[in-house]
Amino acid sequence: MLNRNIVFPILIIVISAVILSLIPQFTVPVYYQQDASVGAKFFPTVLVIAQIIICIALLVQHRAKKHKAKESEGLFSKMSFFGLCFLVVYAVLIGLLGYLIASLTAFTLYLAYLKTKKLSYYLFAYFFVVAIYYLFSHVFVISLPEGIIF
Repeated sequence: MLNRNIVFPILIIVISAVILSLIPQFTVPVYYQQDASVGAKFFPTVLVIAQIIICIALLVQHRAKKHKAKESEGLFSKMSFFGLCFLVVYAVLIGLLGYLIASLTAFTLYLAYLKTKKLSYYLFAYFFVVAIYYLFSHVFVISLPEGIIF
């Protein structure tokens, strides 16, 4: 039986390795007028390497626990399906509304779906989105996606 604690980290490592081999093609920023302090391949490279490290840590952690998969534990869970749907909707929202509005909306819907009642979680999510927006637009001078509606 396939164990999702092994299959998905290995799958992500393989996909990340393929992406890592394709990243050198990102030589010119999408917005030619932007004067970025880092090249177009910097952030994708950092994210892919971080994904590989996290997946290796997950595999080591699973191996250290010597955890046997339950018989009823399927390869996909409801939460993983929700996560996939969430990412697809978020990608569509970014195209329509832009990074800032789409991220604020997505975090709000995500926390509401999880029935989060703590106001501090919402405030932290909003602070995080605005901080990332400020960091990219003012510090790194990298344009974040603007939507076609706003």
